[in-house]
Amino acid sequence: MNGNLPARTLRCCAMLAVALVGIAAAQEPAAAPKAPRVWIFNGTPGDDEHHAFYEGNLTKLRHAFTQRLGVPAENLTVLYGPKSAGYDGVCTRENVLAEIGRAVGVAAADQPVWLIFEGHSNPTAAGANFNLAGPDVTSRELHDALAAVKKDAQFVIIFTTSSSGRFLHWIAGPGRLVITATLDSEEDNETEFPHVLASVLDDPASDANRDGKLSLLEIFNACNGGVKAVYERGGFMQRERAMLDGNGDRRGTQRPAREDAEPASKVAFTIAVPHKKSFD
Repeated sequence: MNGNLPARTLRCCAMLAVALVGIAAAQEPAAAPKAPRVWIFNGTPGDDEHHAFYEGNLTKLRHAFTQRLGVPAENLTVLYGPKSAGYDGVCTRENVLAEIGRAVGVAAADQPVWLIFEGHSNPTAAGANFNLAGPDVTSRELHDALAAVKKDAQFVIIFTTSSSGRFLHWIAGPGRLVITATLDSEEDNETEFPHVLASVLDDPASDANRDGKLSLLEIFNACNGGVKAVYERGGFMQRERAMLDGNGDRRGTQRPAREDAEPASKVAFTIAVPHKKSFD
């Protein structure tokens, strides 16, 4: 008897081996998504009253991220004051640009990165400056620092300051989703967005569709509603209008159409503390 197996038998064995490998691969559990990385940059407060506000707001943001939204404490970096005061460093130009470089380096399709800016900004002929202790960071410098963001990254930037709309053209681009607290030509005064954002992130009602996730689109919509309510309660004309660029085309919108809304609905935090259903 010939010791060599017929070619037909060999082909069948090969096909069976491929099928078994496919079944084994299908049975392997999918890799768990990576926990988001969050950076908060809080610029110079300007005076004692604002310092007290920002300290309180940063405490609220830290609680929302690490408790309700399940961001590991080691994945949250806060630049505002010295490490002896519980922060990760002073918010200087050098530190901001260095940390943005780290954020850009780790951002990927499976590694969401969120950058939040709060404090004060001022408009310039070319764009705007983010006000810091010492030299400010310019919109051009932020543009250059973000240039290497991967096109398939999940990279979110929320700019809560006055004149923040003037940053959008500089900081938006492929792989980036951007919210600014203002339009590009409005509101050089202090914004309501920072404290509204902190409240939204910790509010069960902000998960509008009750799917256990808090998406960027839900954050944008809830913050819009919250800012509007602040102005209505005060009886003031609303001059603070947020913008969203969800597809990286550097064009912000107040009322997101599908091309901006759909990408923003897919980038989300998984809520660690679920909403309790009401049985009333």
